[in-house]
Amino acid sequence: MKQRPRPGRQGLSPNGLIASGGLGSLPFSRRQLLRGAGLGLAAAPLSATFGMRAFAQPAGPPIRLVCWPMMNGAESGAFYPSGAATGLSMITEPLRKYASQVTFIKGVNISGSSNHYAVRSTYSGFPIATYESSDPNVKSVDQLIADHLDMSAPSPIKSLHLGVIPADSINYYQRAGRSTFFFAPKPVDYEANPVTAYDRVFGGAPPSNGPTPTSPDFTKDVLDLVGAEMNELGTELGNNAPSELAKMKEHRDAWGALTSKGMAVKTPPGVMVTPLPSVEKLRPALQGNPKDAYKRELFNDLFDAQVDNLGRALVWGVTRVATLQAGSADNNLIVPVGPGYPHHLTSHGDQGIYNRLQQWYFGKLARLAALLDVPDPLDMTGKTVLQNTLIVIVAECLPVGHGSIGVPAMMLGTAGGRIKPGLVNGNGITNKNIMATVLATFGVGTGHFGSQLISEIRS
Repeated sequence: MKQRPRPGRQGLSPNGLIASGGLGSLPFSRRQLLRGAGLGLAAAPLSATFGMRAFAQPAGPPIRLVCWPMMNGAESGAFYPSGAATGLSMITEPLRKYASQVTFIKGVNISGSSNHYAVRSTYSGFPIATYESSDPNVKSVDQLIADHLDMSAPSPIKSLHLGVIPADSINYYQRAGRSTFFFAPKPVDYEANPVTAYDRVFGGAPPSNGPTPTSPDFTKDVLDLVGAEMNELGTELGNNAPSELAKMKEHRDAWGALTSKGMAVKTPPGVMVTPLPSVEKLRPALQGNPKDAYKRELFNDLFDAQVDNLGRALVWGVTRVATLQAGSADNNLIVPVGPGYPHHLTSHGDQGIYNRLQQWYFGKLARLAALLDVPDPLDMTGKTVLQNTLIVIVAECLPVGHGSIGVPAMMLGTAGGRIKPGLVNGNGITNKNIMATVLATFGVGTGHFGSQLISEIRS
């Protein structure tokens, strides 16, 4: 067959999402997309492979980053294992199945900040002296990595930011000093409503009156692109390759099923994206209702739904950079442990109870780990998505006095083998050292985070 010119990278929107300017806006060739979608395989059903294969990376393990803030920290004795890292601890016990992929980092200080206002420093590395200090004017670690991946191997969503009641109410959305961890360099928008997040990421629903949308509907461009490629291939084959024409008919039938049914959420399993039960449970209450995504009685269900949204997006390769922020620095969400306890007040009180609260949060992290513990559809070497992911957990302060010296920090996953699991006993390690190490792991310059890396955890 003769070679056809490939479309260039023009048409990407500023945030790295696929623009709506027609087929030429897609940052890959039609032939690449067909191979990625599974149409280069005999009788491969497009509906089963589209979401996972369309954006497979060209080389190397497609590593992913998740930033998972830990509110108010925990006492060292309850967070760190007493022996080997695989022994885990009272708080991290829910991760038992994944203990071989846990990296603990002790002796971590938040550089240039303390107390609750350190939330703005944790992942940005920017010094924040008081609650009244101006927001950072630099990009946080997630945004720097998202920029890098967008230049080298773009995914449909450059970065995905989800919240689970990440402010005391929707009226306190991104209130300075209290609820914002991530900067680009302005505060990064999150989506606190899991129904809205699901519809935007997987269903192409129109924006609501909530925070800035995380994704446009990119599916029509992709389906049109696939159809155009099949038409062109059919013309080139003519009548000279009956077996190939038969395969092409199967592919066209699959494509026709998609285009006729559309990309709606409620289509039959195996034909389109299947609903997430945790999201659908909340749909009657939260559809088009961003305010109620801050109802404290929904905390547990909201958390599950956002974890499920995040897990699906990462597994399918819809995004490779994501954050999930549960709570805010001084919130009093009722954590459903026993009779239920307010998070922030309990952090100043009985530490036995508070440790159980933090263990509950790590149960949610274990839920995400289980979702990622599947063969990576973007990596043919046999690794799981969890192995190809690096989840970075850092607290902004400690309980009781809320100092920011010696805060809990750990990682889950090995970034495709680039991070060595285990326990690092640091002395004066800072959050900036952690973030510089994360950046280097993804092949990104460390910039304002400095050049000091934690060499013990690098493979």
